[in-house]
Order: sequence, then structure tokens, then C-alpha cells
Amino acid sequence: MKTHQKFLEFNGKNIVFLNVDGTYWIALIPILKALNMDSDRAVKTLKKDPILGPERSIQPVQVSKNGKNQLRNMTCLPEMYIYGWLFSLRSDSPELIDYKRTCYKLLYNHFHGVITNRKELLLERDTVDTEIHNLKEDLKENEVGYKKLKKLEANRKDISKKLNTQDKEFVKEPGFWDNLHLF
Repeated sequence: MKTHQKFLEFNGKNIVFLNVDGTYWIALIPILKALNMDSDRAVKTLKKDPILGPERSIQPVQVSKNGKNQLRNMTCLPEMYIYGWLFSLRSDSPELIDYKRTCYKLLYNHFHGVITNRKELLLERDTVDTEIHNLKEDLKENEVGYKKLKKLEANRKDISKKLNTQDKEFVKEPGFWDNLHLF
């Protein structure tokens, strides 16, 4: 097992995270302290969570106390779950409220346009399909209509490619999390 420990600064506090065989484990207590929250209550709530509870792990973390380094077992979550866990916390802590406000903005900026852009593309494709159908009926007698039909079919194919690309990007959950940064 390969382990590597690092620190990040968050709100003036050191946040410990470990890289254990490629998984980043983040210690919860330092985050809760940086957010001025009751850590006992938050960890108890985490343990009861049907998704996050099973994902938690006790990891040996080196901490500094009174100028001496000590090894302490700390409750940690994989990075994949840490952002959602933070967003699920309930507190009037100004630091947590600021964090949540940032999360709302990040989520909006990430998803804004996904739904409306898809709707616009689907409506555009439907319009093209209707024109194709109408032109096919006219084509039986008109060469100009045939050229327009080929152009619309190419346009429709391009729109479908864009929709497929958008759908693939939308379902790539790891890509979403990679663009969010807590610290």
C-alpha cells in the first residue's frame, strides 16, 4: 500500500489529505474546525448517512500538537464524496454558508445551458425533420428541393452529433467532479 500525506490551507487551517493507492482521503475534523462547526455531531450524522457512512474510513494521519508530530486516527472521506458531504452539512457557520454559496454558483455555472441548450437543439432538429419531410414530398418534381434536402440532412446529422457529444459529457460524472475545487 502506497501512502502519501499532504496539507492544504483552508480558512487559515491545515487540512490533511492522504493519497492511498491513488485515492485521496481527506480528514474531516480539520475541515469542521476551519468551518467553526461541532465536529462530534457532524461525524455522528455522517456515520448514519446511507451513502457517506459506508464510504468513511479511519486513516492514520500525522498531526502537529504543541510543536510535536503525532500519529492520530482520523475519520476521512474519499475526495469524490467530500464536496457533497460539505454541502449536506447544516450550520449557521458563516464559513459554511460562504462555501455553500460558492457551491451553488459552481453548480449553476456547470449546468447552466445544459438543459436549455439541449431543448433548443431538440427543437431545431424537429424543425429540420419537418422540413425534410415536406421537401421529400416536393422532391418528386423539383431538383432545387433535392439540393435543399441534402443540406438539411447534413444539418440534422451535425445537430445529432452535437447532442450525442453533449449527452456523453453530461453523464461523465468524474469530469464534473474534476472541475470542482474545494480549496
